[in-house]
Amino acid sequence: MKFDFMSMFLIISVSFITSLNAQTEVGEDTLQIKTPQAPEVAIDPLDLEIDEMVFDETITKVGRDFYDEFFTNWNNPTSIKDFSITIKERPMPGIGTQIRVFIDEYEILTQFIRPKQEQIEMLAGYTIGLANQYLLNYQEIQAQLQNDDQSGTGIF
Repeated sequence: MKFDFMSMFLIISVSFITSLNAQTEVGEDTLQIKTPQAPEVAIDPLDLEIDEMVFDETITKVGRDFYDEFFTNWNNPTSIKDFSITIKERPMPGIGTQIRVFIDEYEILTQFIRPKQEQIEMLAGYTIGLANQYLLNYQEIQAQLQNDDQSGTGIF
């Protein structure tokens, strides 16, 4: 049986490594690297959702300024986590632009706006108040629907 140089080198290397592993003792001065084992946690697929998104579907600088002002000042006042806010825009040459704000699929605001910074800031503040009120009302309605008076056995 003939072996070429490479196969002989591989055989010698493998035998050397196995004999080295068999002879190695762990002493006090030997560095030990132990990989920490993380406990297995059951992940609920519903926890992987991204909640409270604010989407920008604006086109012009006026719409982008409104979105920036809204997004900078937005804070969710409730414990509701599964909603999204979409800010859309329709440019109207000569008139300004029409801003439309949606929470999920429900439109809470449609307003024309001109490219004045004070007007953009006022409309963004007003829209934040509308969105807060909508979410608070939604949370209250959900709490009422989950009340014991509203739940039943399903038997009439």
